[in-house]
Amino acid sequence: MDKITLQIQSIIYKNSKEALFSALDNLEIAIKVARKEVEGFSDVLFVYGDSSPSQQLSDIDVKEISERYKDVFSFKYRYFNKNTGTALGHNMLGEGCEQKYMMIMNPDVKVSPHFFRHIFKFFKEKKDAGLVEARQTPIEHQKEYNVKTLETDWAATACCVFPTEVFNKVKGFDNDSFFMYCDDLDFSWRIRLFCKLKIYYSPQAIAYHAKTLSVSGSWQPTDAEKYYSAEAAIFMAHKWSNPKRCKKLCFNFSNSSDPQLKKAAETFLKRKEEGTLPTPIDKTHKVARFYGDYYSKNRFVL
Repeated sequence: MDKITLQIQSIIYKNSKEALFSALDNLEIAIKVARKEVEGFSDVLFVYGDSSPSQQLSDIDVKEISERYKDVFSFKYRYFNKNTGTALGHNMLGEGCEQKYMMIMNPDVKVSPHFFRHIFKFFKEKKDAGLVEARQTPIEHQKEYNVKTLETDWAATACCVFPTEVFNKVKGFDNDSFFMYCDDLDFSWRIRLFCKLKIYYSPQAIAYHAKTLSVSGSWQPTDAEKYYSAEAAIFMAHKWSNPKRCKKLCFNFSNSSDPQLKKAAETFLKRKEEGTLPTPIDKTHKVARFYGDYYSKNRFVL
C-alpha cells in the first residue's frame, strides 16, 4: 500500500479540556499501534476547529498539546469565532488538506488500539471504497450492512475515514442545507452518486462515543438535537427528491406540540418562500432510499 498520510479533524463546542485530552490519549495509542500494524502509515495531522462562544484552548493549552504529542502527530487549533455547526466546520478544516486521507472524529470519541488496522484494510483491499465508518459504542445507529461485503448505504461521520480526493470531488459537506445531522447521510449518498464509490462499515474498528443515557438506557436528545434533526430530515426529503415525505414532515412538525419541531418546519417553509432551497437531485432515486420515516431502513425516525 502507498504511503498513508492522514488529517484527523474534530469540531469542538464547549468541550472540557479533560475530555479532549482523554480522547487524544486514546488516539495516541492507536497511532502508535498503527505504525506497527499498517503498512505505509506515516504522518498524522490533528486539527481542532472551535465553534464555541469563546476559545476553549488557550495559547498555553495549544503549546502543551503540541509538545505532549509531538512524536505522534502534528497539531493545529483554529478558533472560528462563530458556531459553524459540523458541516461548515469540517469544510473549513478540510479546505486545502494536503494529506491523502481525512478522518472525522467527534471530540467525545475514543478509538480502540487497533482501530486504524481495521479501517485501512478496506482501502487496501477494496478499490471502490469511498468511505469507511467505525462502529460506535455504547450506542450506534441501527446500522444495516451486508454481513459478507460490509457494504452499507450511508455512514455516520462521528468517526470515519475517506480519501481527501473524494472529499474534494463532492465538494465536502452541504453546509447550505445542513447545520448538523444528516450532513453525513447526504455526504455518503453524494459519494455513491457522483463518485460511483461504496460506503463500508467496519464493525471491528471500535470507537467509544459518549452519550447521555436515561436510567432505562435510552438516548436523551437535547432541544438543539431535536431541532437540527427535524430540520435535517425535511431538507433531506426535499434535496433527494421526495416531495411526498417533505410535505408530510412539514405538516406533522407544523402541527406538533414540540416547539423545536415547529421551528424546524418554519425554517424550511421560510427558505422555500425565499427561493433558497437546494435544487433536488437523484430524481430517479439511484441512490436515495426512503422507507417510511427512515433513510435506508436504518436512519433515525422522527
